[in-house]
Amino acid sequence: MKSVFELRLPITKPKGWTCNRLRGFMRQEDGALLIFGIVLFVLMAMLGGLSVDLMRYEQRRTELQHTLDRSVLAAAAISQRLEPNAVVTDYFDKAGLSEYLENVSSDTGLNYRSVTASAKSTLKPFFMHLIGVDSLTPAAASGAEQRISNIEVSLVLDISGSMRGSRIDNLRPAAREFVTAVLASSSPGRVSISVVPYNAQVNIGRPMMNSFNVDAQHNHSSCIELPDSVFGSIDLSTTTKFQHNAHFDPYYTRSGASSLLYNCPPQSGNEVVTLSQSTTDLHNSINSLYADGNTSIDVGVKWGALLLNQNANSVISDMVTAGEVAATFSNRPLDADATQTLKVLVVMTDGENTTEYKINDPYNSGLSNIWRNDDTGRVSVYFNRYGDNDWWWPRTKKWNSYRDGGNDDARQLEWPEVWEEYSVRYVAQYFYATPLDQNATSWRNTFMNWVSSSKNNRLQQICSAAKTAGIVVYGIGFEAPTNGRNQLRACASTESHYFDASGLEISSAFRAIANNISQLRLTQ
Repeated sequence: MKSVFELRLPITKPKGWTCNRLRGFMRQEDGALLIFGIVLFVLMAMLGGLSVDLMRYEQRRTELQHTLDRSVLAAAAISQRLEPNAVVTDYFDKAGLSEYLENVSSDTGLNYRSVTASAKSTLKPFFMHLIGVDSLTPAAASGAEQRISNIEVSLVLDISGSMRGSRIDNLRPAAREFVTAVLASSSPGRVSISVVPYNAQVNIGRPMMNSFNVDAQHNHSSCIELPDSVFGSIDLSTTTKFQHNAHFDPYYTRSGASSLLYNCPPQSGNEVVTLSQSTTDLHNSINSLYADGNTSIDVGVKWGALLLNQNANSVISDMVTAGEVAATFSNRPLDADATQTLKVLVVMTDGENTTEYKINDPYNSGLSNIWRNDDTGRVSVYFNRYGDNDWWWPRTKKWNSYRDGGNDDARQLEWPEVWEEYSVRYVAQYFYATPLDQNATSWRNTFMNWVSSSKNNRLQQICSAAKTAGIVVYGIGFEAPTNGRNQLRACASTESHYFDASGLEISSAFRAIANNISQLRLTQ
C-alpha cells in the first residue's frame, strides 16, 4: 500500500490548449505595445510643439533685447542732438517692432546722459494651449549711460623733420578735431589735455623746468637730458640733478643762428602745453607746431606719461603758481584709484627712434677759447702754442699773434654762445681740426655724445610702465616705416589700440580714439 505522499492523480490537458494560450498571450502584448507607442508619439508631438513655441518666444525676446540695446546706446550718446525717446522709437520703427515698445525714459546732466527702455510682445502659442497656456509674453529691458567724469590726456606728437610738408599739414586739423571732440562732451574742469611735441628732444618750457633740479645754461629752450635709468617708471625726481640740454646744432657744418637746426626745438609753438581745457589755446599750440630735427619717441612718451602721473602734483602746483596752468587743475594729475579718472596717452609718429645728441662737459658752460668781434663777426681761436702766434683766424686760415680785428674789439665767448652761433661740426672742423691738423670727427666726439641704440628699449620700458600704472596707450603710425610701426604697436595697450594711417586717414584715427575715450556702457 502506497503512502498518501506518493499518490499522484493523473491530469488530462485538452488538445491544443498550450498553443491557444501562447497565441492569446501574444495578442495581449501587441495591444499593450500599441497603446504605449501611441502615448509616446503624443508626448513627442507635444514636446516638439512646446519646443517650437519656446523657440518663437526666445527669438522674439532676443530681437527685442538686441533692438533695445542698440537703441539705448545710440540715444545715450551725449554727442547726438536728438531727443533720446525719438532715437529709441526710430530704431524700433526701422526694425518693424514699434508696436512692442512700452516705455522710454532718460536723464541728462552736465556730464552724463542715461536712457532706459522696455518692450513687450504677445504671442499665440501653436501647441502650448493644449496644456492651458493661451499666450506668451516675451519682454526685454535695457539701459545705457554715457558719463564723462575725469579724463586726463597726453597728446604726444611727432614734429621731426620728416613731418614737414603734407604730413604736418594733415596732422594739425586731425589733432584739432581730436581736442574739440574730447572737450565738447565734457563739463568744465573734468577734462585736461596736454600737448607734448617732440623731435630729438622735448621742450617742456621754462616754468616746468624750474620745478626740476636743473641749472639753466641758456634761455633759448628748456629740454632736460634724461638718463636711461628714468625710463622704467612714469615718475621723475624733482631733486635729482639733471643737465639742461644745450642750444646747439649737431647736424650740419655751417654757421649763423638763422641757418642752424637745433637739437632742442627753440620755437615757442613747440613747447609743451600742460593740462589745459582751453580749446583755443590747444588749437593755437597745434597750429604753431614746427617740424624739424631727429626723432625721440621714447623722450616724448616719458614726458607724456609724467603729466598723467599723480606724483607730478608738485610740478603742476608750481605751474599753477606761475600762471601756466589753471587753478582748476591744481590737484592734478589725479589719483586714478581714488577718483573716476581715465588717463590716456596718445602717441603719434611718422618715423622711428633716431639719434638724440648731448653736449659734453665742460663744453656746456663757462668760457671758451673762442673770441669774436661782435661788430665784424670775425673769430679768433686761442691755443697756447710755442712762440707768439697763438691765435688762429678761421677767416684767413692763418696763425697770428693777436685777435682778428684787433685785441681791443673782441670778446671771449661762453660755450652756450658758441653753440648758439656755430654748429658742432663747424667748430670741430674749422676752429679745431684744421688749425691743429687733426681729425674733425674726433673733435666732434669730444664736444658731444649721443643716445641711439638704447632708444627702442627705453621706449618699451616707459610704455610698459605707463600701462602698468593704468594708463590707456594709443599709437598712431602715420606713414611710418616698419620698425616705427612695430614699436608703436608694442607700445599700445592692445592691438586694437594701434592705428595705421596714411594721408587724410590720420583724421579718422584721431576721431576713433576720441570716440573710444568717451565710451558708452550698458547698465542693464
